[in-house]
Amino acid sequence: MMYRKEKNEKDVLYILNHLRAEDLEEVKAVHGELWKEKVFNDIMKTDFDVLMGINKDGDIPVCMGGAWHIERDPKGIGVVWMLCTDDIVNHKICLLRELKKEFKKYDKSFWYLYNFIYSKNEFSKQWLKWIGFKFDNPKPAGMNIPEGFEFFYRVKNIKGLEV
Repeated sequence: MMYRKEKNEKDVLYILNHLRAEDLEEVKAVHGELWKEKVFNDIMKTDFDVLMGINKDGDIPVCMGGAWHIERDPKGIGVVWMLCTDDIVNHKICLLRELKKEFKKYDKSFWYLYNFIYSKNEFSKQWLKWIGFKFDNPKPAGMNIPEGFEFFYRVKNIKGLEV
């Protein structure tokens, strides 16, 4: 079972120090040599909620993620992200259940969510597809997507409007 918890420095650092190999490669490629400091500071200073999943046994964090608005984007557009430890594979069903709830909240603020992902990150791609993200536009114009990464996006379903 996985439980939700408020973010705190200890848990954020635990996850950053125990990232899955795919997530580690991803943050290093995006943020460079000082990736840990940059990611930690971004997470701790954000006003947006961070979903923190912890293991029932020992209160050990297994994942953290969220959806944030970036100033360069128009209102209603957000960037979605998640970082996990290897233990997340033992909590797949719970993760998907929590993500379903989480995206209901995101849909109140964002009509469009996007990001890019390390191409080898098959575990994350699976849950992203399950929650409705598409990978059919690999390199949109104007986005600087690193080599070896794929763009993904999700458009909120609006009754009476086909996208």
